Amino acid sequence: MQSKIISIVILAVLVGGGAYYYFYYLPANRVETIKISSANAENMKFLLAVTQDKGFADNNRIKLEVVFSDPGEAERKLISRAEGIEVGTINPIAMSSTNQAQNIKLRAFASVYNTDQTIMVKAASPFYKVEDLIGAKLAIHPKGSASYTAYAVGMKVAGLDLERDFKLIFGSFAQNAQRLADGEVDGSFLNAVATARLLATGNYREIVNLDEKWSKVVGSPMPFVDLAAHEDWILQNPKKVQRLRKAILEAVAFIRQNPGLIGEYKGLLGIQSASEVKLAEERLPAIYPAQWNTAIHDALLRRAFELGLLKELPPEKLFID
Repeated sequence: MQSKIISIVILAVLVGGGAYYYFYYLPANRVETIKISSANAENMKFLLAVTQDKGFADNNRIKLEVVFSDPGEAERKLISRAEGIEVGTINPIAMSSTNQAQNIKLRAFASVYNTDQTIMVKAASPFYKVEDLIGAKLAIHPKGSASYTAYAVGMKVAGLDLERDFKLIFGSFAQNAQRLADGEVDGSFLNAVATARLLATGNYREIVNLDEKWSKVVGSPMPFVDLAAHEDWILQNPKKVQRLRKAILEAVAFIRQNPGLIGEYKGLLGIQSASEVKLAEERLPAIYPAQWNTAIHDALLRRAFELGLLKELPPEKLFID
């Protein structure tokens, strides 16, 4: 009897140990940590928070360590692999330019959001379309940022030139929203969250949505921010790439199906009133792409090249299937 009990105990230990090994030590099942450099933007924080809080990272056996910085600094950390960064957020046009300028091989493998930029003016202003603002003061993100790149492409598609046709004042979204409120500028380029905050007051109007204008001309959304990494890291870590892309896409599907999440995360998004939440629920989920589409990314680079915003088209594939 005693030997039978001992045999059962040994069997239980072996089974338990085997299960533990299977779930935690086999390469196919081991939880992988990924260190991400992200722009310090509310819409990015929201997506990554949902990915982690709602179990999509866990379900795909990844753990995300996110370092938030200003957009330019976030890209620098990705490029230089500072602080052990493996993956980072970057605009696809900026990525292509950076590869060419620095002779590096960044590759994108997941899209995190499309262009959500609009030009906001005061409700009582005389401006009703973007052409009315020619010669006016516009608040905008600094040159080299993903936002500036998107604005430049959007304006070129509209037949306008940022530097030629407008007086530009550079700053963050928060600074630029305040400049508009204080009357220092005539209009301000803002993202979906900042736009919701201003529209909720009833004191502002939206006069152009860059993604809508781009979509009418090109027939697809404008990719704005991707997750990217150096090519050698991608080749060495295919499971991390696949798991992270899948986790992000699952989180996006969840956000699109449950816009009420925005109310749950309103503190993180920096919105307060019920009207702000309602506007954000209408606008924010749509900026997150429901699929990874390399074709529209290639089309974006071709158009940027045609418009003179890229010196040359990349000779290699930048967007990983």
